[in-house]
Amino acid sequence: MPWRLLLDKMPKVYFSENINKIIEKIDFSKLGETVAIKVHFGEKGCRTYINPEIVKKVYDKVTGLGKKAVLAECNVLYRGSRTNLKDHLETAKKHGFDFAEIDILDGDIGEKFLGVNVGGISKSARLGKGIERYDSMIVLTHFKGHMASGYGGAFKNIGVGLASRAGKLHIHSNVSPFINVEKCKGCGVCIENCKNNAIKLINNKSEIDREKCTRCAVCIAVCPEKAVRIPWGNSTSEELCKKIVDYSYGIVKSVPNIVYINVLENITEECDCMGIEQEKIVPDIGILLSSDIVLIDKASLDLVNKKSNGKFNEINSVDKNLQIDYAFLREMGEKEYEFIDLDKE
Repeated sequence: MPWRLLLDKMPKVYFSENINKIIEKIDFSKLGETVAIKVHFGEKGCRTYINPEIVKKVYDKVTGLGKKAVLAECNVLYRGSRTNLKDHLETAKKHGFDFAEIDILDGDIGEKFLGVNVGGISKSARLGKGIERYDSMIVLTHFKGHMASGYGGAFKNIGVGLASRAGKLHIHSNVSPFINVEKCKGCGVCIENCKNNAIKLINNKSEIDREKCTRCAVCIAVCPEKAVRIPWGNSTSEELCKKIVDYSYGIVKSVPNIVYINVLENITEECDCMGIEQEKIVPDIGILLSSDIVLIDKASLDLVNKKSNGKFNEINSVDKNLQIDYAFLREMGEKEYEFIDLDKE
């Protein structure tokens, strides 16, 4: 008999339009003393990232219980307002996340990582090294669409979000970065920052030796001309989704106690990494809570598709079930659940 059929109780997913009711259902006794609250702060120009007031209420509850809590994140892979520690903190505070300590887990420019064996198609993952500082995590996710992974939920929030810069490159591509020679001015900054001597000047232009390159991606962060390019599209959507799940597996493996909250408000077609104002494509729905990462995303997809009459599933061509089905096969969680509407109790 499959082990899943031996479960005594159907796992639960809680729903409410009120974050206070969701907080009341969290069993904080199962969290440790150092709690990382995973948040995506939104790229500069984005206005539909998670409401900082929701995050603050969760943070205040955790610290009110005498636990240490921080808002945790890693730097992004691309060049933007969250590429390095200084700019990342500035963006977060401008977006209203100025009420708590913020811990960027992979260092100043994404150079600090923790290698974790994760199996799957990824084999190993490079996570933000600071994850070692925490024994618990509350994953606060703004649920939305995503052109490459189909949707952005809890898997993407931790799988991509808590990957170091090198990890993010691993997730998105199977090859090393490359130099746009038209933009390169031969300043040598990338050479100075490459610890593997994988970059050299040829005809006053930088060139990456792919045999020596370890794909740490630091060169992407430090190039003042944005001449180091990310090989987007080198992986299929299936590979991308599976790597996201593999990296999420690494986070779950590294942090023993995790609670997931998905916020189904300001749902847009694209990710909060897009530095543009977006219109919401689905009316605001509410907030979901679960201790199961597969269930939280499955329930979110079910609810959003129901409320949009299936239109959310059509916003892009990526199979929205790729992450969920692969994670289920990896035994990271369940797909059947009991839905509890706290607003009707």
